[in-house]
Amino acid sequence: MKKQQEHASKPANGTRFSIRFSVRFCTIAAAAMMLFGCDDSGPIKIGFIAGISGDGADTGIAALHAMELAAQQVNEKGGIHGRSLEIIARDDQKNPETAQAAVREFKELGVTAIIGPIISSIGMAMLPVINELDIVAISPTASAAEFTGLRDNFFRMNSTTRENADAYARRNIDKGRMRISLALDGENEAFTESWYREFLLTFDKLGGRVVSKVWFNTADTTKQDVARQLRADSPDAIIFIANGVDSAELAKEIRKIDRDIPLSTAEWAGTEQLITFGGDAVEGMELLQTYDRYATNPRYQKFVADYRNKFNEQPGYTSVLAYDAMTVLVAALETRAPDQPLSDALVTLPPQQGLHQELMFDQFGDGKRDAYFVKIKNGQFILE
Repeated sequence: MKKQQEHASKPANGTRFSIRFSVRFCTIAAAAMMLFGCDDSGPIKIGFIAGISGDGADTGIAALHAMELAAQQVNEKGGIHGRSLEIIARDDQKNPETAQAAVREFKELGVTAIIGPIISSIGMAMLPVINELDIVAISPTASAAEFTGLRDNFFRMNSTTRENADAYARRNIDKGRMRISLALDGENEAFTESWYREFLLTFDKLGGRVVSKVWFNTADTTKQDVARQLRADSPDAIIFIANGVDSAELAKEIRKIDRDIPLSTAEWAGTEQLITFGGDAVEGMELLQTYDRYATNPRYQKFVADYRNKFNEQPGYTSVLAYDAMTVLVAALETRAPDQPLSDALVTLPPQQGLHQELMFDQFGDGKRDAYFVKIKNGQFILE
């Protein structure tokens, strides 16, 4: 099957709106009917699920924008085997039950595949439902190590917490930071707890010590309280396992207590809102990223130009990974055999050129990203 775009998004109040780009409906051509069957001559419906309201919504909105751009570009070239793409977006509100209900709705709507979610906790909630309903979901960013090595319908574009947290542990040891305090977001426990475990495994083995582990976004916990607890045991550095907005707020509170302690934040936080909300408090902060914002390769530069032209903003890391997710999904839909399951088409798909690197899944639907440490300098993410 092939993509042509009819774009539909859904805001937080649950209403649905759609914008069609170069919609070309399939004619009743014999070849198309043989390939797709009598009921498959309309648009190919692609579901999107992420948090697109509330704190941290910037990551979901950026991913949705990238999907819209990718679908528009496919549709302008005639779609997939003459069929347009229709994007149907739902807000998971960071709520497991809401996400599960959305997957069931997607099934009723005849969705072919889902792009999303953004956070691992929602992926964990969706996993049994997508397997039950036999719907493929491709998460641009979910990275909890618990997803790996499973034969299921959940595909991941990102590296896991195992690789990423290991890199943070080694970097801190290399810099002589042997005592670390960690802040963990309770709203995305599947990711944060997995990240913590993987970090601790390497950090402990290399002689480091986690001196405090503080949860936030839980009942009766303020950012001021968290900051005081993180600083109480005089660590060499503090790491936030959090999104960009929460990391910015925590950094502000820490800087009221200590202007000099090194701060890092997990790869999840690498959005423009980290800098926008953090200001001077995040200057010097380190984090791992899965793309280079300033890469000069023509494919990426065209994507940036098209994205900025369409949305009047700079794409973020979820934009890049969601666009790459659409790249592999489109390729699988274009090339799969008539009776081939989409999951099989994805794992057997040859490497596809993404915005920064070649993209492919292993036999379990697991992907891997190149990663780079960056430091915030003068309000920019600068490669280290």
